[in-house]
Amino acid sequence: VNWDPHFQTAISDLEVETRDTAGKFWTLRYPLADGSGHIEVATTRPETMLADGAVAVHSEDVRYKHLVGKRVILPLCDRTIPVVADDFVERDFGTGCVKITGAHDFNDYGAALRHNLPLIVIFTLDAKINENGPKQFQGMDRYAARKAVVAQLERDNFLAGADPHKMMVPKSGRTGVVV
Repeated sequence: VNWDPHFQTAISDLEVETRDTAGKFWTLRYPLADGSGHIEVATTRPETMLADGAVAVHSEDVRYKHLVGKRVILPLCDRTIPVVADDFVERDFGTGCVKITGAHDFNDYGAALRHNLPLIVIFTLDAKINENGPKQFQGMDRYAARKAVVAQLERDNFLAGADPHKMMVPKSGRTGVVV
């Protein structure tokens, strides 16, 4: 569902305007739970990692096949999540590893259903971090949370890099806010 946090209502696809926007591509390190290393995931929305249910790799990607079925530690959160194989992952985009945030992304929702992953909602109706996020981020607006999450990831050595990235961002046609 497209959610407008300003009006606090769902809006139809017809009310969404997708705009080319200059953003960033953050690369995050997710440590393997067995201590044997880490996997790197690139994302344009690092704050949503607080609701990740898995990391996905393409089923035919030889770089990561050995990781399917293992678990990674979700940085900043007190849980581990599985590494799953899913053919929707674009091997040649980013790191070839995708974080699955089923409740916050259309593509991830489909992957979450296919792999029986939890749908963790971390945003309130007005786009603030709710009680499902770590305490230090609760109550923060999504953009303030983004800055705080990135800063904490950097302090804890989970941030591998941040690069400029042009992307298409969906905005409400009525309010102009990101849906």
